[in-house]
Amino acid sequence: MEMEPELQAALVKVGAFVLVQALVYLILSQSSSVFSRTKSLGLRPARRMLALLAGEPSPVAPARSSSLSPALAADLIKERFVELQAE
Repeated sequence: MEMEPELQAALVKVGAFVLVQALVYLILSQSSSVFSRTKSLGLRPARRMLALLAGEPSPVAPARSSSLSPALAADLIKERFVELQAE
């Protein structure tokens, strides 16, 4: 049974996409803690960083002074990121 060329091309693209996604998952699961079941950071660090960048009080962290300079805020974000990576 022969398929139309458009359908065949679409199926090849879908198959290639699924294969690439499976390979990415395998590589990341073996080489990093992105898919770690033992420790999950969740979205807390991302929420904190976004709140600091937006100049709003963090929904997770205690409220900070809104008079932080952008450089100081960036330093705080970097320090917290390093702390979380070390845990």
